[in-house]
Amino acid sequence: MAIRDLRDFLTALEGHGELQRVREEVDWDLEMGAITRRCYDLGAPAALFERIKDYPTGFRALGAPLGQSKHPGHFLFARTALALGLRPEASAKEIMAAYLELKERPAKPVSVNGGPCKENILIGEEVDLFRFPAPLIHEGDGGRYIGTWHTVITRDPDSSWVNWGMYRLMIHDRNTLGCLFPMQQHIGQIYQKYEAKDLPMPAAVAIGGQPVIPIVSCVQLPAYVSEVEVAGALQGEPVPLVKCETVDLEVPATAEIVLEGEVLPHTRRIEGPFGEYMGYEAGKASPKPVFRVNAITYRNDPILPFSNMGMPVHEGQTATALLKGAEVYSELRKMGLPVRGVFFPPYGVGHMAVIATETPFINFAKRVAHSVWATKPGLFTYYIVVVDADVDPTNMDEVLHAVTTKCHPVNGIHPVPHIPGFPVLLPFLPPKERLLGDAAGVIFDCTWPKDWPAESMPVKATLENLWPKEIKQRVLGKWEQYGFKDK
Repeated sequence: MAIRDLRDFLTALEGHGELQRVREEVDWDLEMGAITRRCYDLGAPAALFERIKDYPTGFRALGAPLGQSKHPGHFLFARTALALGLRPEASAKEIMAAYLELKERPAKPVSVNGGPCKENILIGEEVDLFRFPAPLIHEGDGGRYIGTWHTVITRDPDSSWVNWGMYRLMIHDRNTLGCLFPMQQHIGQIYQKYEAKDLPMPAAVAIGGQPVIPIVSCVQLPAYVSEVEVAGALQGEPVPLVKCETVDLEVPATAEIVLEGEVLPHTRRIEGPFGEYMGYEAGKASPKPVFRVNAITYRNDPILPFSNMGMPVHEGQTATALLKGAEVYSELRKMGLPVRGVFFPPYGVGHMAVIATETPFINFAKRVAHSVWATKPGLFTYYIVVVDADVDPTNMDEVLHAVTTKCHPVNGIHPVPHIPGFPVLLPFLPPKERLLGDAAGVIFDCTWPKDWPAESMPVKATLENLWPKEIKQRVLGKWEQYGFKDK
């Protein structure tokens, strides 16, 4: 079935056993967050909360929309697969390959005069962010976060480029939000341009669109790439956009909730802390930009999706890290590097990349690693493991074997100081470096050195390598005769 909005996606999830309707009344104050955390921990279905304390019937929330799956027969990334129109049994390799194939056919959006997101319109004094059941997710959070699985839409003041990105949004009061806009991200660079001109930055937030919309908003596409065109490619048809009421921007017409307004220049207010994607409440409360909301539009019976960032595995390690690996692979291939696969392991929280590659010359792993750091999607990668082409980067057993047998404990590990880091949040940095985003990286070279003579190259002790062809054929051909059921 075509997935044209969040509700289509819920139908797909429910049809495959990946959705749990929670009809018991739950509290937005920590209870929804705790239930969603438990869903991640168990690989349980996404939770659709249908009765929320203090909110009228029809106002709903969706926890763990692309969380890990442990449904029988499904793969870890089943919900990401369904979001891309694939079967829930699809492997990481199949999902990444499909993503790269689909995104090669970008679809320009179509402008429409109206849409479901316009069913209710609030402007000026009518605006009230507390109208929606934004959860207080973790104990200790600085406030209720309405933006954890959404899209922030802004336009570069110096060009026609419109950026779609995902940056957390905390409710201060009825019409203002606190924003985390790192300077290493496109939103921070765009905001800096407006602030230098002493101008407010027009912005819109689309919450609850079809899943390809938040997906493309958080895979860190290069600058000047149109995320909405990639979203159209992934869903197989153009995304319908409708004009905002108060700012010169367009938003997905099928979004559940749209916030419109402007990010004020030279204005800061305390935001945070928040239990973040790497599994810790690492960043302290600090002054951050303020988004003044001037209008809200929303669907009847709106659904507010949210991600409970924290210990893996959540959306940051399913859709985000998986497709970030596909993007890094694509970028490295464009550079002419002979890579065979790239994977960001789920428990690596997007900070570790495994790259399988041919090694045409000595110290090639260093070139691969620095090429990763040169890409936009590889920006916040700190641990790079380079393995030979015969290692499957999605198989952590094979990767661990390569690390412990092919990476020299001294000569094969290369620390790299002073690379850009995610400011405020990185747990392994001391306070000063954490504030600045002054991070470090490390390269694990798990490839056989090119200067070794051929006779020194160890041969893998596998059935494929160490038995004559006729013996292999005999064993495989008589496997069931030996009494085994599976080949």
